[in-house]
Amino acid sequence: MLKKKIVIIGAGVGGLTSACRLAKDGYNVEVYEKLSRCGGRCNIIEDRGYKFDTGPSFVLMPDFFEEVFSYCGKRIEDYLDLRAIDPSYKIFYSDGETLCVYRDSQRTKEELKRIDKGASEQFDKFIQETARIYNIIRPLLYKCVTYKSLTNPYYWRLVTKIRAFESYWQLARKYFKSDKLCYAFTFEAMFMGVSPYQAPAFYSIISYTDHVQKIFHPMGGMYQIPLALEKLAGQLGAKIYYDSEIENIGRKDGQISLLKGKNQIQASSAIVNADYAYAQTELLKRKIPDFKYSCSTYLIYLGINKKLNNLAHHNLFFAKDLKKNLDELFKSKLNPEDPSFYVHVPTITDPSLAPAGKDILYLLIPVPNLENTRQALKDHELRLRRIIFDKINKVCACNLEELIEVEHRFYPEDFIGRYNIKFGATFGLAHNLTQSAFFRPANFDPVMKNLYYVGASTQPGGGLPVVIAGSRIVADLINAAG
Repeated sequence: MLKKKIVIIGAGVGGLTSACRLAKDGYNVEVYEKLSRCGGRCNIIEDRGYKFDTGPSFVLMPDFFEEVFSYCGKRIEDYLDLRAIDPSYKIFYSDGETLCVYRDSQRTKEELKRIDKGASEQFDKFIQETARIYNIIRPLLYKCVTYKSLTNPYYWRLVTKIRAFESYWQLARKYFKSDKLCYAFTFEAMFMGVSPYQAPAFYSIISYTDHVQKIFHPMGGMYQIPLALEKLAGQLGAKIYYDSEIENIGRKDGQISLLKGKNQIQASSAIVNADYAYAQTELLKRKIPDFKYSCSTYLIYLGINKKLNNLAHHNLFFAKDLKKNLDELFKSKLNPEDPSFYVHVPTITDPSLAPAGKDILYLLIPVPNLENTRQALKDHELRLRRIIFDKINKVCACNLEELIEVEHRFYPEDFIGRYNIKFGATFGLAHNLTQSAFFRPANFDPVMKNLYYVGASTQPGGGLPVVIAGSRIVADLINAAG
């Protein structure tokens, strides 16, 4: 009996993990990728001995990564070398105070007490509550829920248990008196492209994973993850075609029909790992709802000719008025007057990513997406760059501009041109309450039979481990359909 053919559009992490699972399950899997290599937003720039990861920069929930390989009968250790990072990250406040988060929570609590004497006990209570929410939500990350699911009383009972009607900020405020600490325990929302004032409290499970499961780095850089998945998919028999952009999705003779140039590709089922909004409007020619989109980012990749002091592997620099900063990004759609930003220095853990004795700096500045934007980033770029460099120079006692050997930049428009991300919204659809769980696009198409979706803008949500969980949902749906 011939194996059913499944075509996957996009070789991002979601597409690759779907390919691995379904090839293991015995399907004839073909992956078509617009770019010349795998990874999607999890990509790489190589220049003069520097290797810059361009997308996600840390590994959370390592058990979700391990699950893919075990599903396929393999050991993750044979493909990836995941190393624990310590300290996990370092926060720099505008008044010069710092906060280090360590693998040893006792050391973290000593740090918290410098800011608020009672914070140590409150930390334990906060982690206990986020652990409770995590244990409820984790099994749901492998399930596709729809409006129809709302008729099940089981899910209604969960709504209050996971504090769905509270914000991430409100949850933190119940435990911490200090704004500094509230922001320290909710900044993760910005890495989902949404304000902690808008993200539902159940996203606090990210805080739980930060502080309990800890943060990891794949040696060789984050791009080792898609490379490992590409290798695994190939070993299992999946075929991946690069420089192969799919231009249309339809149906013909009872099958899914995809247009690639002048060629038509037919398959029993298709999985879309392209941006969801792009797929709906451009590949399926549909109108879409008035979705809310995440913020965008302005990225600067620097190769510098010496090692810097006083920075950790992961660093967060908070604006003096973080509430104002968040309002500018998500309400006013203005480029920030005083930006918060993230600095990734992977060479602290992994010197192989740069020439000997040198460092990589990956600077991420959240900026408004391009939907009805009120200001052009190019008009504010030099100002933002000056603010950021000045803050790093002060912390590291250096002149960063004199140390730069290699520089690359990535703008909101580049997310559209390179990755087909609508409005350059780096993290896809926003993770607010009305676009989470039942209300986030499902993993199957409601109109076209045997068409499925995996990626940051569909269920269960964004972030590498959660997208990987989405690939399990899709594989289960296809297997259940027979």
